[in-house]
Amino acid sequence: MTSGIQVRDYTPTDLKQVEEIILTAENFGRDFLDHERRVVRFLHESPDTGRILVASEKATAEIVGYAAIRYGWRTLIIESIITEHNHLRLGIGRLMMDYIKQIGEDHPDMEIIRVDTGDFMDYAQTFYLACGFQISGFASHYLGWHNNQVIFVYRLKQAHSIKEGD
Repeated sequence: MTSGIQVRDYTPTDLKQVEEIILTAENFGRDFLDHERRVVRFLHESPDTGRILVASEKATAEIVGYAAIRYGWRTLIIESIITEHNHLRLGIGRLMMDYIKQIGEDHPDMEIIRVDTGDFMDYAQTFYLACGFQISGFASHYLGWHNNQVIFVYRLKQAHSIKEGD
């Protein structure tokens, strides 16, 4: 189902379509859109801190998915991964996740991918588990979202051993 879809880096001309995907996602509304705009602006202006990805139809260039990832210490952090509402359950989220995993595998220092989601978002939790993530913890009222979060990790490679003198 995803053969006509490509995952690529975001460009500023994608903003309007990305905003529409964000605004209609989860019905979180304008506050969530404002937060994601800040994430997009920050990552676009500071590409060494992460990347913004879009999934688009090859034939029409319509954007059908969006992801924001940030580089932490030995950790690739998924800030958001959203599929356009009319394109759910077509494998686009999995395609974007596979692309993100490859970014992590290709980075010599990344050991895990981390993502968190609200404890009420059963479909997101099911998705992360299906993509090979494991639950690693829980946080109450995490980052001011006023709900509990479930934290997931995906191990990319074996942890570096710390050598004496490092």
